[in-house]
Amino acid sequence: MIPVRSPRRGLILGVTITLGCVSGLGLLAGSLYMLFYGSEGACEEPGARERLARVSAVVPAAAAGTVPVAERSGAECMDDSGEPWMSANSVYTHGGDVQPLITHYWDTATADGWKPVGTRAKAQERFRGVSGMCFRKDVAGEPALLRVGSVRPGEFLVAVESALDGSSMDC
Repeated sequence: MIPVRSPRRGLILGVTITLGCVSGLGLLAGSLYMLFYGSEGACEEPGARERLARVSAVVPAAAAGTVPVAERSGAECMDDSGEPWMSANSVYTHGGDVQPLITHYWDTATADGWKPVGTRAKAQERFRGVSGMCFRKDVAGEPALLRVGSVRPGEFLVAVESALDGSSMDC
């Protein structure tokens, strides 16, 4: 007697093999992601809140004559780019003359151990540039940046930033 095979047997076998391969690739991809990205440095880690508190604590005091813009200030951990980082920032309004702001933040930052990126002679140009004046120092043993710069006429931003994994960031 000759065994009779169902015409669907090949289709079922093909679907089963395909699903098995897709599941295996999914597990492999998920494991690789966790190995390289998800296993450390996520904003949900217990140490992330501590790091954010340390970063927030080193934001310099406001310059005289400035007014904070509360709804545009705050601290957060951002992990939308795959490289989680902390940012504590404050936006202020000012009377228009930026030179007193530049002097205040340059002197305050350097007195507090921040190392300027660039020279004081270029500070006004950098203040008005995309990155703003930029300073570096370690905060609780990990690299951080202090940026001070114009947001728009009459407003400026003071931000301290640090990568969650402790890597250095560029100005």
